[in-house]
This record gives sequence, C-alpha cells and structure tokens, in this order.
Amino acid sequence: MEKKELVQFLNDIFFPIDFKRKGNYWVNNEKFINKIVNLQKSQYSSAYYLNYGYIINSLELNNFKEHIPYRLGSSDSEQQRKITELLNLDTNIIDKLRLSELRKIINNEIVLPMQLIHTEEDLLEVLKGMRYRYTIPPFVLKYFNLSVDGQ
Repeated sequence: MEKKELVQFLNDIFFPIDFKRKGNYWVNNEKFINKIVNLQKSQYSSAYYLNYGYIINSLELNNFKEHIPYRLGSSDSEQQRKITELLNLDTNIIDKLRLSELRKIINNEIVLPMQLIHTEEDLLEVLKGMRYRYTIPPFVLKYFNLSVDGQ
C-alpha cells in the first residue's frame, strides 16, 4: 500500500463527518471545539502514526498544536501491536484487510468519541474520566481546574 491510498482511505472516513483536509491534517472546526486528525510518517520506516486531538477555541494554544492530544494506540499490548502493524505500510498485510481493520479501530477510537464532543463541557467530562493526564498541557489542566493524576 502507498501513502496516497492511506490518505484517500482517511478522506473517505473523515470527509463525510465534515472534516476538511489540508496536507496531512483533517480538521473539523466547530463553534467551541476544533477537532484535528494528523497522519505522521515515522522518520525511520514506512510506518505512520495517527495523531488526533482537540483545540478549545476560547483558549490560546501557547505553541501547542492541540490542547488535548492523543495518538491512536492501546494500553493492551496485543491491540497496540495490531495498530502498529496496520499503520506500517511495509508489513505484509492484504490492503483490503488492512483497511477493514483500520476502519474498525479508527471508528471506535477516534470517530465515535469525536462525534460526542462539541463543547468544553463535553471535553471536560472526557478529561475527568482519564486516569492520568500527563499529555495535557498544564495551562489546560488549570483552565479546567484538574490535576495531572486524575484527581
């Protein structure tokens, strides 16, 4: 599989839910929250990472790309291995199977949660449910009156 096929696959997922593409970014600008998805190529192989997150429109970015950043992955080692293999275009996986599996994972981990978040209050509920918030910039945690350790 080539990168252009992966990009077209992501277009097919994100365009129908009102994302616009610019380069390797897909963005959905809403009134209170902007949603971002980014396809990032590894420097060392034909592997890719799928980053995604949220920008709070009423809050400065302070040199960050998102206020709430994520990377498609899993704390389950087997699921993480699967995601890594699917996003590595050098792995010997039949394209149809690769795309089918990726679609399921992307829909469950990115699309469905993003479709539930439209306001700062929605985002706050997600943040409250996080056990650890080390990836969230301190000024964002302060904005929501949250701590790093899930308290």
